[in-house]
Amino acid sequence: MPSPSASSLRAASQRFAAVATPLAEGAFCYDETDSRARSYHVLWQIGAPLLLFPVLVFALATVWLVVGGTISQPAAWVIVVASAGAALSVSRLFVSDGWRFAPLLSLALGALALLLSGLVYDTSIDGQHYHFQAIHALVEGWNPYRDGAPPVIGDPVTLWAVHYPRGTWVVSATLLSAGLPLAAVKAVNFLVFFAGFALVAATLFRFGYAWAVAGLLAGIAVLSPIVTSQLFTSMNDGLLGLCMLMLVASMATWIHYRDPAALAAGLAAMVIGLNLKFSSIPIFAVLCLFICFGAFAARSLKAAVGVAAALLVTALVAVVLLGWSPYVQNVLHYGHVFYPVMGGQPVDIMFGNTPEVLDSLSAPSRFLYSLFAETHAGYETLAQLKLPFFLSVPELRAAGGVDVRIAGFGPLFSGVVVLALLCAGLLLWKVGRKTTAAVWLLLIAAGFLVSVPLMPQNWWARYVPQLWFVPLCIVAAALAVRVRSVQFLGLALAGVMLLDAAIVSGSATWLAAKRSAAASAQISDLARTGQTYCVYPDMVQSRIHVMRAAGLDVRYTPRDAISCVAPQEISGYGPDRFGGLICACP
Repeated sequence: MPSPSASSLRAASQRFAAVATPLAEGAFCYDETDSRARSYHVLWQIGAPLLLFPVLVFALATVWLVVGGTISQPAAWVIVVASAGAALSVSRLFVSDGWRFAPLLSLALGALALLLSGLVYDTSIDGQHYHFQAIHALVEGWNPYRDGAPPVIGDPVTLWAVHYPRGTWVVSATLLSAGLPLAAVKAVNFLVFFAGFALVAATLFRFGYAWAVAGLLAGIAVLSPIVTSQLFTSMNDGLLGLCMLMLVASMATWIHYRDPAALAAGLAAMVIGLNLKFSSIPIFAVLCLFICFGAFAARSLKAAVGVAAALLVTALVAVVLLGWSPYVQNVLHYGHVFYPVMGGQPVDIMFGNTPEVLDSLSAPSRFLYSLFAETHAGYETLAQLKLPFFLSVPELRAAGGVDVRIAGFGPLFSGVVVLALLCAGLLLWKVGRKTTAAVWLLLIAAGFLVSVPLMPQNWWARYVPQLWFVPLCIVAAALAVRVRSVQFLGLALAGVMLLDAAIVSGSATWLAAKRSAAASAQISDLARTGQTYCVYPDMVQSRIHVMRAAGLDVRYTPRDAISCVAPQEISGYGPDRFGGLICACP
């Protein structure tokens, strides 16, 4: 006769299995039910407009530029209002059993995104430098389809602002031209953050997970260290990762349930994702191959061909039509779609960016070193290897940087890797070759993992944001089998990932608020004097725009023309950096 404590433990395990193991062993998912479909569509109605809005703004503004227009204030207002109206009403085309108040919640989340973004200045170097240069140029009337060199504040425009994909730049420029402050126009990160949570949670619930588990997994997904460290910036690596995740989740729903709402969300994520970074093209290509294979294995060759056709047409629209500038222009004028990173006389963007400790290592060794080293900015002192699960005080601050070069997935991610390997091995041993939900989830994890080596700089976490989703898929697989040892290991892995995400999120929010407060205090101090200031912004050209918006009389001045004896440095210049000069004009 078992003891009372043993009975209690067994009962608790059974209750956990009922919640955390919603998928039947030996089946991809539970049979579709009306209640799960309705719940999916409610969340879709909330999340999809938040994704569709920036996609539609980008598409409409790009078409306007193609026909010769500029992002003036009247054009911006028309584009924003039309995009918002279309995004909120599009659910009527796809959903008949939704929630009529869902658009109000979408509007509330959209307003919250603008509010949160507007509270904090972007103090990232990239965000204040070439991201701002591109946004400013578009607002000032630059049309990349017609004009030559764009207008700038300060130093000449960089190659990146002219030749990199400009998905979020077009959206931000449209919002800025419509009258929003510069700090608020980076809200696209928050919009997609909220959309990602809603759509991923909806997908997991529809496939049979309990609400608690679906919410946990979706929360871990969107709290990726790359996402949360860049929420208050114009940087787009985390945004790209969320687009990948929404594509995969939505296409899985489309393949299994033939739900056009899921297809619309997935393709929308792909459209904006392909216009964020050069790396998006090869990464999305790999993910699309895995999606097509999944359609073939789960359904039929005919289904796989249909999925491939939808993905191919979307990619052509995104890259060739909406991405004509810069993708096709780069090919026509410079001989390579990824100019200036590739092609004739490529620019080595890694020069000066590769940490000294990685210089002598091979590409695989760099990747592994960065996984198992302490979280480190990559500058000054050298990073050191450490034991998984160990955490030092300096890592707490370093983890919140927007551009962490060593162990950028957080100080506990090495422990996540160890647990994920153990959990995946146990899953394969217990599940074997049976076609279960766990096997499908491991296939998705493999798709994300295979795409990581495509980036030679995969040691730099923000270049491979999809790596975070590999252990997440393993967690989901572990909670989808009726094996208690696997479930508990998966839950432990989820706990470590959540703690790691909390450390990075807390540190990133604190650092962003601290730097923004320093910038705001300096601007207020300067404004009280009523003087005219000569400013050399160095790599933070956006600060001149912010100062002028605050009412300061500011003149861009080259470094060698700054004449005062003791010029001020620009406060909140950038993560772990100092620069810029401010001097009262003579």
